Amino acid sequence: MEYHARCHCSRVHFSFRSTEITSGKRCNCSLCIRRGAVLSPDYIMDADFTPHVDESDLAVYLWNDEVMRHYSCKACGIYIYGAVADEDGKDRYRVNLGCVDGLAALELDITIVDGKALPLADGS
Repeated sequence: MEYHARCHCSRVHFSFRSTEITSGKRCNCSLCIRRGAVLSPDYIMDADFTPHVDESDLAVYLWNDEVMRHYSCKACGIYIYGAVADEDGKDRYRVNLGCVDGLAALELDITIVDGKALPLADGS
């Protein structure tokens, strides 16, 4: 399926291809619990993802091990997606399902990921 998504103010647009989305994930780490987003259940591969075209509209936050790039709209502040490079240097993405047009993110079957249990980059 082809999905289209946008931030709250509609300044940032992106799209992706995926099997039908029937579930989502939420993480309980200190970043995600504050953000409150329902994330795509699987990573979306680079070939299936069309990011927002103007990077100047995006704020990027690097946290902990600084591997995952967390993107938000600079205008409205909404978290839209995260990107991480795989072993081949190609990005794969986790999408904030609350941004996806026509998808009721809070009505999905949501799994909690125990991000609290993952070690921080400093080893703690």
